[in-house]
Amino acid sequence: MPYTVPVSFDEFIKRISLTGDHKEIAEARRKRIVSLLEKSFTILDSFPTGSIPKGTALKSHADLDVIVVLHYSKHIKDKTTKQVLQSVRDALAEYRTNVRKNGQAVTLHYDSWPDVDIVPVSRTTNDDGSVNCYNVPDMTSGKWLPARPRKHASALADLDAKYDSHFKPLIRMIKQWNKVHSDLMESYHIEVLAMQCLSSSLADYSWSTFQFFDMAIPLVEKSLPYEGGYADDYLTVSVRQEVLKRLRTARDQARIAWSLTYDSKVSHKEAIAIWGNIFGDKFPAYG
Repeated sequence: MPYTVPVSFDEFIKRISLTGDHKEIAEARRKRIVSLLEKSFTILDSFPTGSIPKGTALKSHADLDVIVVLHYSKHIKDKTTKQVLQSVRDALAEYRTNVRKNGQAVTLHYDSWPDVDIVPVSRTTNDDGSVNCYNVPDMTSGKWLPARPRKHASALADLDAKYDSHFKPLIRMIKQWNKVHSDLMESYHIEVLAMQCLSSSLADYSWSTFQFFDMAIPLVEKSLPYEGGYADDYLTVSVRQEVLKRLRTARDQARIAWSLTYDSKVSHKEAIAIWGNIFGDKFPAYG
């Protein structure tokens, strides 16, 4: 067991991170889903997305997203978001499915991890025929939300390279904190916050974690624009206040833990205990 905060963080990251390359299983499940849906839909394109292929997934706590681009005039025009999602679910009636809790996908359940969230979309193209954005159905609001998943994934990869592969592990740590503390924030929202909060070297996870909590608070206090939409559209007024309360508590605890780490008069035991309160039992104990 670790005696120092840096070693504790290294072990923590190992405990919450997926091992191995999941590209093959992602591609196999994408192909299977397309083959099932092609019986009922004209599919223009499809690709896996979400936290697993992006490298920001938590172990045993992430599904695979598959974007399925449907022919607009045949399957989306003049239909509500609920009707489109229901039509996808109907096409998979012989399998175990449900609509994802955020109302933007149909989850197809597998006997083995991961389940797959199928996101039926239309696409908006530029004058040259290139894709400007994908339009995601949001059953909760009844709106079609613009999304650029490939651009977002590329931006995350660029930042991870810039910060010497410390950026994505930090995102996973924040997702673990969120999971432990009521799981109120969506994965995508955390990723966007991290992209805007972190701007210095991330090698000292103790400092960069405090920095995230501190800088996220003013960004959560108001709507967060991103790529033509809002990354926090799902938050109600009451849930936003709960998220802010948890962020402020985490910020205050992280500040103390960080300062204890560099206090020569104390061991790292006290700091590690506080980080354990922040991140839960996945964070290794002292000793």
